[in-house]
Amino acid sequence: MKIIDANACLGGDFVKHPIVNHESFIIMDDVKTAETPADMIKVMDRFDIDKAVVWHKAMFDYDPLKGNGLLTSLMPGYEDRLIPAWTILPAITDKECEPEIFFEEMKKHGVKLLRAFPLQNRYILCDVTMGEQLKLMEELHIPLYLEPQPDYTYIYEVLKEFPNLTVILCNIGIWPSARLIYPLLKRYPNVYFESGDLGMTHGYEQVCQYFGSERLLYGANFPSNSPGCSMNCLLTAKLSEADRENIAYRNMERLLSEVKL
Repeated sequence: MKIIDANACLGGDFVKHPIVNHESFIIMDDVKTAETPADMIKVMDRFDIDKAVVWHKAMFDYDPLKGNGLLTSLMPGYEDRLIPAWTILPAITDKECEPEIFFEEMKKHGVKLLRAFPLQNRYILCDVTMGEQLKLMEELHIPLYLEPQPDYTYIYEVLKEFPNLTVILCNIGIWPSARLIYPLLKRYPNVYFESGDLGMTHGYEQVCQYFGSERLLYGANFPSNSPGCSMNCLLTAKLSEADRENIAYRNMERLLSEVKL
């Protein structure tokens, strides 16, 4: 079965982050990362992952637009395995993100997915700040990855204003999030989520029962998680093969095919 990982990160941290070890001590530690596309391919091959949507940690820790450029510079020769996702900023402050410039650059470099980190980059993801950009993303069916930062409030708010926006919820955390995610899946037909943190018992089965398998995307959330955990959950879930294939690759292929760049 083909596997497309919907959420993987290239590059190491520019800063170290506190983590809690098994004895509940807060420590500073390094996490094994994929510094290069070749490193990422090795991880993918180990777990029989055919393709992966990748972003670069520099987009978060350093500078979003320079991170976009860095990721683009790494793509040549790996286009058959890696699918790039860029980060977007408000055009009112970052003129490179003006729609007529930014979306043309996306098309030029074969980019069909975007991410946004409003808390990290100090802006409010809303009509006032990015109305023209978000409206065009709706019309062009460009998927936008959003993660709780620090919670789901801003995601609920932006979907109120742009209900047809294609959103992929990611990095949802290890604690059960059904009460936060299910209302969005019920109200907004273009909301999806990747499964890298979906560790709840019978999580795949419940989502498919309530909403169908078309709303889930397999994701490993590497390097925060090992692909082994998410892969085991996908392969052992009590699903029909059609549902499993939807989650593994068909849903992502459909989302990419619907982008109108």
